[in-house]
Amino acid sequence: MKSIKFYTDFIKEKLSEARFTHSVQTAEMSRELAYAHGFDPDKAYLAGILHDVYKEECEKEMKKLAFSKTLEKSDMGLDPLEKKEYKLWHAPAGAVYIKESFGIQDPEIIAAVRFHTVGRSGMTDLEKIIYLGDLVEHGRDYPEVEKYRRFALWDLDEGMYEALKWAIDDNMQRDKRISRYTYEAYNYYVR
Repeated sequence: MKSIKFYTDFIKEKLSEARFTHSVQTAEMSRELAYAHGFDPDKAYLAGILHDVYKEECEKEMKKLAFSKTLEKSDMGLDPLEKKEYKLWHAPAGAVYIKESFGIQDPEIIAAVRFHTVGRSGMTDLEKIIYLGDLVEHGRDYPEVEKYRRFALWDLDEGMYEALKWAIDDNMQRDKRISRYTYEAYNYYVR
């Protein structure tokens, strides 16, 4: 695997300035969460910097990777909603991209990129860190972000529970459909 600097430089060239800033802030928040919860901070930073690697690709390229057999052969295939929602394709496409283009074979990093938008039940600590890092990075300013940041820093599972409640409620208020993975994640953490 290449250095974190290599991936950071790549992301800086590939993404817009605003998306690059968000990626760095997500990586930094992910490292902060990793330190707080005894996880590898470098691995968390790497997954964080790569989480939106495919966010600004064209629809055709996103679809090609998001619908690839690479995901269908694993437990990371798209659910029916994701197949219809172009805005969700960047996460599965990004997971395939980092595996095929960078040769990243670490299943935790691949899954963290794949599920950073919708979550899923039984997430690894790294998956939770990237999901939460993306949601509460220090550039975010939605109402109550500080509350969700505190939950994430205090306990990953409690952070996921609160974040998923917020995500479901936010989508419902905006009349948006909700992924099966998100509901399964909520049901997993509600216990």
